[in-house]
Amino acid sequence: MKKTLVILILIFAVAGSQSVKAQQQPLYSQYMLNDFLLNPAIAGTTTYSPIALTARQQWVGIDDHPRTIALSGHTFLGRNDEMGAGGMIYSDVFGPIARTGVMGTYAYKIRITNKTKLSFGLSLSAFQMKFDESDFNIIDDNDVAFTGAAETKMVPDANFGMYLYNEKYFVGYTTAQMFQFQVKINGATDLSRMIRHHYILAGYKFTMNDNLKLEPSLMLRTTEKTSMQVDINAKVLYKDNYWLGISYRTGDAFIAMIGLKADRYFIGYAFDYTLSNLSDFTYGSHEFLIGYKINKQTKGKTLI
Repeated sequence: MKKTLVILILIFAVAGSQSVKAQQQPLYSQYMLNDFLLNPAIAGTTTYSPIALTARQQWVGIDDHPRTIALSGHTFLGRNDEMGAGGMIYSDVFGPIARTGVMGTYAYKIRITNKTKLSFGLSLSAFQMKFDESDFNIIDDNDVAFTGAAETKMVPDANFGMYLYNEKYFVGYTTAQMFQFQVKINGATDLSRMIRHHYILAGYKFTMNDNLKLEPSLMLRTTEKTSMQVDINAKVLYKDNYWLGISYRTGDAFIAMIGLKADRYFIGYAFDYTLSNLSDFTYGSHEFLIGYKINKQTKGKTLI
């Protein structure tokens, strides 16, 4: 069914959610299982090469709600595991606006101590921005601002990240959409500029006993257009094969997560219970993740 532009604007004008105001970047809840989605410096920091597929339905119940799917993977390179490389293919659709893109990543690691490393990563990407007016019922059919057609633009961009880590803790920083290109859609640029996003993610790994581990973490997210949003996370692992997680995203959602690992496969599910004014319109958000770990590293060997 076609929707009116007026209704779409009103819903999000009253929502007051940070996630609505800054939905230029895909929103993920299970980044603790696949933090490469947020930080290019993660590439090559594990002793295996993970490939993961993430699918997200956000704010289910709202017409044309955000829908994201991303296929990502990364691996280590070099004789001494000093480099990493990765890539991602993704599609992110929100109402009439769709982004479909590819991204390639290179990372380099330096040793700080015997157990701690610092990784630097750079991702270069290209995506197609599509604005589809065909789904609108315009009140004034003679309004020349809306043609009822789809308009597309190709946009290059880049992300940069740093990641300090060892077996006990990690601290990472990412700046996304570095180029801040203005995308002219329907002749307008003010509302279509790619805004630079900043992320800080930190966590610590506690070993409770032989079977249980606790991993609390914190993620800060901000842009020049929005105030800071904070994710407070905790994940409990049982025998490294099963996990439960909870998260609170300030001003937006409470999140419950569950997952398991079977051999080299791992799967996860997250449900976001919306806390903002959008809760009057949505049943929540669902996110699924499935992955596979390949090419487990052995001493003295490399993938190239």
